[in-house]
Amino acid sequence: MLDAPYLMKMAQSLARHAGARQAQIAKNIANADVPGYRARDLVEFSETYRQATSNTEIKATRAGHVTEAVSRARYQTLDLGGEAAPNGNNVSVEQQMMLGTDAKSSHDLALTVYKSSLDILRTSLGKGR
Repeated sequence: MLDAPYLMKMAQSLARHAGARQAQIAKNIANADVPGYRARDLVEFSETYRQATSNTEIKATRAGHVTEAVSRARYQTLDLGGEAAPNGNNVSVEQQMMLGTDAKSSHDLALTVYKSSLDILRTSLGKGR
């Protein structure tokens, strides 16, 4: 009954996705010199969110079952492709920096939307900021 509004849930999901994407980017940069390492990125948030909100989502019926938090923690990754170095590594630090900036922008957007939603709820309850 006291569920978070849909917009707030979406903002939370976007923030989680941006955090997971930033972690994957950090992993790519950390492995920039590892022979044979292939850079990866997360599937777009819109696709991830569409899959998570579909009717095929796993539901927990008991406390010991797979929970929503566990299913959210796993994001699909994809190979970024690109030209590989002679050692087989295809990590471009410059590309990873650009992807990191994009992930930070997504995270900032999610936090802004979430904060604005909280402000609207507080105002509607007469609490103000």
